[in-house]
Amino acid sequence: MKESFDKTLIDRLESPERKRELPASSLLERLQVSGEVDVLDIGAGTGYFSIPAAALTTGTVYALDTEPAMLQMMRDRVREQGLTNVNVMEGIVEKLPFQEGTMDRVIASLILHITDELEESIQQIARVLRPGGRCLCLEWQEDPSEQRVPRPNRIDPYVMKDLLEQAGLKVENIEYPTERHYLMVASKQPV
Repeated sequence: MKESFDKTLIDRLESPERKRELPASSLLERLQVSGEVDVLDIGAGTGYFSIPAAALTTGTVYALDTEPAMLQMMRDRVREQGLTNVNVMEGIVEKLPFQEGTMDRVIASLILHITDELEESIQQIARVLRPGGRCLCLEWQEDPSEQRVPRPNRIDPYVMKDLLEQAGLKVENIEYPTERHYLMVASKQPV
């Protein structure tokens, strides 16, 4: 991993600004989470996407993270809300612990920029998607005015698009929901 998780960022993950700029319900709608779809949320963190996704599907939501604090927070939230279709799991994007073609939807939100193995991570996402499945990729956009030192890695949206397509996914659209973010929805074509 290129950057480690800073536990002080928990408040930012659940901030009113994030909820206003990147509302989970709107992004899950773009991903078409509904019915009986199984959803994999990679780097699930506090459950920002996993918890609302669980309310939209009767399938299973797999909330995957590496941080023990995040995993415990997610387990507590799932228990408090009485959710029975969320499976909180430890795992990494570079080696997803699922068989090929087992997920209908995959969420990769602000996680791919921290991997040392970007191509392999995207290949893993494509591997676990079922034909007809969809992936939502939300990432940071390069901001030349950003003064943060050291700056976290950024992945150019067109590099991301090319990598998704090389992995066999069809990028349906690229959106820029904020000045700092881009998102793509990609689908795995039926064979």
